[in-house]
Amino acid sequence: MNEPQAVGDAFEATRTILAPMTMFGIPEVLLDEARGLWSIRQPGAPKPTIYRCEDVAACEIVEIEPERAEAPDGLKGVGEIVMNPMAVSRGNALRRGNRILGVIVQVTVHRPDAAPVEVNIKLWLRQLKRGTRAYRNVMESARELKGVFDEMIAGQGNG
Repeated sequence: MNEPQAVGDAFEATRTILAPMTMFGIPEVLLDEARGLWSIRQPGAPKPTIYRCEDVAACEIVEIEPERAEAPDGLKGVGEIVMNPMAVSRGNALRRGNRILGVIVQVTVHRPDAAPVEVNIKLWLRQLKRGTRAYRNVMESARELKGVFDEMIAGQGNG
């Protein structure tokens, strides 16, 4: 466990839920267990956004699916292959349906006196082939993160 970090007077991180990886755009998600708060700080943001654990209403893992595009045909297709073979190759891989464009853990938070908000925790925003080790690692991280939020939701019935 990381050392507690003070964020103003209203939040003291006691547990790191998700360590930031700015190179990949992964935010920092921390938990203040004593106050029943969690925070998310997006890469580049000076301050985190803080939410109450009891306000977490739902959590789901979302795989970003590519839109199904039609395969190019005729001379246009040949021209595209010559001009940009890598783009055509990526497009063909996406059309096969064995790749995704990213993984997000989406948390629905109810707020007092306001409409619910969707907090998107972006774990991966690059093309990823299903079944690979990288895909399994990203999905395992997503399930672990979702598990923390599921515990927050389950804890609401015990209070």
